[in-house]
Amino acid sequence: MRHNYKHITLNPFCSSNPSVNDIMKMSIAVLLPQIVMLFVTRSYNSLILLLCSTAAAQCAQLIYAVKKSRALWSWPIIFEGLIVGMAVPSGYFPIHLFFTVFTVLLLQNFIFNSYAQGWANAVVVILIVLYFISPDLFPPFLLPHEYFNQSNAGSRLFSEGIVRAADFDTRIGNFFNSGIFYSWGISVPEGYITLLWDSQSAIPAFRFNLLTLAASLILISYKAADTLVTYTFLIVYGIAVRLLSLYPYGGLIGGGDILLAFCTGGTLFCAFFILNRFGTLPMTAAGKCVYGFIGGISMFAICGAGTSSAAVFFCLLFLNILSPAIQYIEGRIYDVQLHRMLIQAGIKRG
Repeated sequence: MRHNYKHITLNPFCSSNPSVNDIMKMSIAVLLPQIVMLFVTRSYNSLILLLCSTAAAQCAQLIYAVKKSRALWSWPIIFEGLIVGMAVPSGYFPIHLFFTVFTVLLLQNFIFNSYAQGWANAVVVILIVLYFISPDLFPPFLLPHEYFNQSNAGSRLFSEGIVRAADFDTRIGNFFNSGIFYSWGISVPEGYITLLWDSQSAIPAFRFNLLTLAASLILISYKAADTLVTYTFLIVYGIAVRLLSLYPYGGLIGGGDILLAFCTGGTLFCAFFILNRFGTLPMTAAGKCVYGFIGGISMFAICGAGTSSAAVFFCLLFLNILSPAIQYIEGRIYDVQLHRMLIQAGIKRG
């Protein structure tokens, strides 16, 4: 007897990992404290851009939904619009932002049909397009290159008046240096608490590094971030900065400023919220390690020791272009391994 079922579920089976929609909801939720901080710091221009980008993403989804009879609301699309809105400078033109986000996300929907199937990272593509439309609106490097010939180059941000130290910076820094880090023989230079709390960047995504770290812990515990890719990327980049960032400018090997590199230029935000986009990552552990390693090296080659406002996007674009090649090699290796297993089992492939 035939039965017509209206709903098909996986019960009694369940997945140990959250769905794409659940991951997107969690990612948006952990970004809300940073949006609240934009209100607190009266960064109204950034909030307007955030609203424009999110509205453009939803408009693209509405047109696609009407044309293809799909859902009118998409959490992944809203997330992409939110990320773009946070990654553009506060002085960007809202009209340019709206139509760029709308166009790219609409094309993404019609080309790939599914967020998880697309190999192109739409957020990176949008940010690169926005950069070429108005490159002068993206701030230059915070520090001249000649300042990187000595350790703790980040202290120049405060001595030169580029970043204003927070009132609580000295008190908290002294507390950690005398009470926690003293026994380890290390200390946090003055001003770095400010970089962690609010780097005062024109790009909202680059500002609240401490909130980004807290959000990353939640995402990792929720299995909403690929830790292998992210950790490999950050470790390789950190080692490269520590060992080599001073050498091209006449400094010593091993004196690079890792905190400066991580707290400026959007390193942490991009590593946890943009790098792990579904469809762009290799599938195997070896492929992910290679992907993260190349990402760390290219990040250092393109961004140097940080303080750039747009270089990280070009690094992510390079990785996005490289990803299909890594995934192709993974597929070929899998075919060879499968062929050997079938031969050992005495099975001929059709």
